[in-house]
Amino acid sequence: MMTIQKWGNSQGIRIPKTILDEVHWSTSENIELITENDTIILKRSNKLTFDELFKNYDENVQCEEFDWGESVGAEKW
Repeated sequence: MMTIQKWGNSQGIRIPKTILDEVHWSTSENIELITENDTIILKRSNKLTFDELFKNYDENVQCEEFDWGESVGAEKW
């Protein structure tokens, strides 16, 4: 059993290492917190980190002008 404890301006729980080992999670794991029917579900996040998104970036970017069309409404160009 775990207890919700004050942690700065938030509350938190500590997940025992044995449980983290069982689900193969590290201490820096990105997780999602989902609530469903009075239940909290923690799952590994499938979202990529900033570093993962740009890991193959080679700094060679070709910029080009883009035509957004005529102004509509109160835009000022």
